[in-house]
Amino acid sequence: MKQPRFDLDLDKHCNATVVIACGNCGSETRQHLRSLQPDHTLRCRCGADISLGAGALHRAQQQVAHLRVAYRQ
Repeated sequence: MKQPRFDLDLDKHCNATVVIACGNCGSETRQHLRSLQPDHTLRCRCGADISLGAGALHRAQQQVAHLRVAYRQ
């Protein structure tokens, strides 16, 4: 099984949603960044378990912090 890929979506208030692509089927699962915990398992539509490790979650939080700074300039 491939590692899941993730992307970030920011709303107009700079609240982040993580979009995680399943390593099995490629479908996307959306979850608010604030509600994610490292290695917390989410269930994909195909039935596969997907999660982000502590390192990936930390990178996502850093990317959001950089984006917020860039938008406010």
